[in-house]
Amino acid sequence: MVDKNTWLTEQTDLKELLEKWQKMVNLMARLYKAPASFIVQRTPEGFQVAIASQQDENPYPAAGGVIPPSTNIFCKHVVEQLSLLYVKEATQLDEWVTNPEVTDDGFNSYLGLPVFWPNGEPFGTICIMDFDVTDYDQDHIELMHHFRDLVQSDLELIHQYELMQDLAIHDELTELYNRRGFLMLAENRLMLAKRNQEALSLIFIDIN
Repeated sequence: MVDKNTWLTEQTDLKELLEKWQKMVNLMARLYKAPASFIVQRTPEGFQVAIASQQDENPYPAAGGVIPPSTNIFCKHVVEQLSLLYVKEATQLDEWVTNPEVTDDGFNSYLGLPVFWPNGEPFGTICIMDFDVTDYDQDHIELMHHFRDLVQSDLELIHQYELMQDLAIHDELTELYNRRGFLMLAENRLMLAKRNQEALSLIFIDIN
């Protein structure tokens, strides 16, 4: 079960998804000829790079730390506005003078889009960053939309898979475990009790 408030990089069952996103983010960096591209996750704790393109000049690794939600970074603006952000030359704009990505790490250009969970809540962003001034045309922007849609499609597939798993082990009317769910839960509890050398009891009540 994907926990929206837990970093994806800490959820071991998402390894295949993260590997797929890694290939995509690396491709983004090559296509845009940019030194850095990212998928960034947002939780109440702040922002974290979930996937980072793997170039030597990219200063931000995946799972490299949490950026507080109050920090003036490009991705924060995207999530707050829930819209495209394209900054061609950040060093010429007053609103970015407190952005550490600009002042500390030397980034000057940003192109990013919001990414959404299947329920419509913001997941975070997908973006390209460059040390140089850029001049992306409409094709570059449209391509970024396609990459964003791929990420959202993957999140939707995970959501649908979890729904199917849930339906397979729960009764639709009562939402209690069905026979399959009970056997799965019982097997797990028996294994845990055996491992911890604990006793188990079962109470059976026929509601009918």
